[in-house]
Amino acid sequence: MGRLMQAVLRKLEQHSAALSSLAIRGASVLAGFAVTIMIGSSMGAAATGQFALTAQTAIFLAVIGLLGLDVGVVRHFAKTLASGAPLALATVLRVCTLGFTFMAAIGLILLLAGDLVWLPLFGDVVPREFLIVLCALLVARGGVQLLGALLRSQHRFTSGQFVAALAIPASTAFALVTGIADSVEDALWAASAGGFVAMVFAAITFRRHVRRSVEALDISLKTVLTSSIPLWGVAMATNIGDWYGLAVAASMLGAAEAGYYRVAAQIAAVLQIISVALFAVYSAKISTAYHADDTELVARLARSAVRLSTAAALPASIILLIASEPLLQLIGDEFIAARSLVYILVVGQLAFTLTGPCGLVLAMSGHEKINLIITVAGTLLLLACVPAAAAYAGLEGIAVCISAIMLLRNILAYMIVRYKLGIGIWTGTVRASSMD
Repeated sequence: MGRLMQAVLRKLEQHSAALSSLAIRGASVLAGFAVTIMIGSSMGAAATGQFALTAQTAIFLAVIGLLGLDVGVVRHFAKTLASGAPLALATVLRVCTLGFTFMAAIGLILLLAGDLVWLPLFGDVVPREFLIVLCALLVARGGVQLLGALLRSQHRFTSGQFVAALAIPASTAFALVTGIADSVEDALWAASAGGFVAMVFAAITFRRHVRRSVEALDISLKTVLTSSIPLWGVAMATNIGDWYGLAVAASMLGAAEAGYYRVAAQIAAVLQIISVALFAVYSAKISTAYHADDTELVARLARSAVRLSTAAALPASIILLIASEPLLQLIGDEFIAARSLVYILVVGQLAFTLTGPCGLVLAMSGHEKINLIITVAGTLLLLACVPAAAAYAGLEGIAVCISAIMLLRNILAYMIVRYKLGIGIWTGTVRASSMD
């Protein structure tokens, strides 16, 4: 019994970063769902749709403004761990200046363009008075993603996940619970404030990894952008699935329907969060192994990522499918209409998880362009098919279409990783010819 306990403890210690990351992501899901419950139960499905569409649009615009820098820094700044050198302050300042400048530029375009941009984005679903808070939230969202990525690049996984995933939903939930926020706009302002506080925390935490000394590793902005631009396309495609489905639901079916879709997506997002949390930890580790020319370690890390995510996702899927109706009733009886959406999105996300972090392996091992081609093709298909699916089958059509296209993308990546790189995601092995 003692040996068994020691073996279990060794396993837990081996995966401690992944487990802590998973716990933080789980807390972020609970905080986000608490926000949905409070808005849905007190303000209704239409208000839920307004909050969701505004928040998701801010995330999508932040991804556009980041230029993939949040993924690029994990890809390249992990070199410091392999070399043992600290990171040059000038490198960090260049990356942050570029990212925040582009996000600020997008906010300025929103402010100056008026209805030319607002109406295509929101129609009459979201009031124009939300413009200022949307700009603030997009900077907050982009900032926590970039600074959280900086922390993860130095294997500060817990802090990085807290900044990127938990701070904003937790601050929003706190504001709603305490009565500080009693409207959709107030809740959005609370989210923005939480993001800015998290950015300050991240900057203070990251200071220990930065030096001005000669031995500090100075990575050129061109080097980071060479990887980040292809990875930017991947990040945009990942987020466009969440944003575009919601936007099409709002514009073609109405604010209440967007609220139903948001709630269903949020319940199914438990599985997505599991994958994202674990893959965020393993992305930096895979990048470090790649820079050390250790392909076998890359394969073993990919195996650990897919097995851990599957072990967590399978029971979570069963629980969500069984508990979907009580969860929806907890928000309000009108949300029972989203039950079929939950079934579709949960099954689709589980299938996606089973195919593993193949896009991540491609991105972190120098094959960003292949990943980008797959992503662009999937995105174009998504843009073309989702409106048609909504017109033909309503919300269920949107859910099936998005789930199928996202799964198809990952299957293509799986085949490339298996037959081009020779890496078996599930076995953690490398073909001998690929190692030569």
